[in-house]
Amino acid sequence: MKANELAFFGKIAAGVTHELRNVLAIINESNGLMADVLVMLKETPFPQRERFQRSVQKIGEQVQRGVEITSRFNRFAHSMDDPCTEVDLNSIVTQTVSLTKRFAGLQNVELKSALSDHPIMLFINPFRVQMALTRAIDAFVRCMSGSSGSILMLVRESVDSPGLDFYFEGESSDKVVKGAVEAFGEWREFEELASILDLRYDWRAPDIGMALFFPGVPTPERTT
Repeated sequence: MKANELAFFGKIAAGVTHELRNVLAIINESNGLMADVLVMLKETPFPQRERFQRSVQKIGEQVQRGVEITSRFNRFAHSMDDPCTEVDLNSIVTQTVSLTKRFAGLQNVELKSALSDHPIMLFINPFRVQMALTRAIDAFVRCMSGSSGSILMLVRESVDSPGLDFYFEGESSDKVVKGAVEAFGEWREFEELASILDLRYDWRAPDIGMALFFPGVPTPERTT
């Protein structure tokens, strides 16, 4: 998609999520009114009171879940606003994990993140970076499917080479090697995006992991 097409899609998606949050706000207000009525009638005999109270609680929990989901999608939609912008790597990782963990979970793979205590600001295309990370994760998950495992995304804070490390854990961790992931189309899409974004990566077989380096960041000589 061209930059203007992405911006248009992002604008529409952001508008839709805004409207959905308005819907959730109305549901939450109505649910709050029902909760208040139950409190006011606490001394009045009320058949099925406990069932109503449980329903009010569940509605509140699901409204909060809906707000979190729409908020994440709204941030994702806004990542299409500008071709390149300054963004915190911690935010990119948090957003990517929140958007992809359900798909990984369906394959019995858990996605985890470990963030830096300080912002790591990069001048990048946040939408394409998230897309590249998602395609890489897709390939890793396909390698690990069939047995339990987890993928840890560790934000690396370093003066000379901040970046992102992937660690594969669990009984299926040894399946995630360069030769295995290269068999999947998702990995080829990752490589194409990595080339466009000037992202470099380094497989670290002894550590069962992979390191990702961002533009302008010094990388080891063996980095691919």
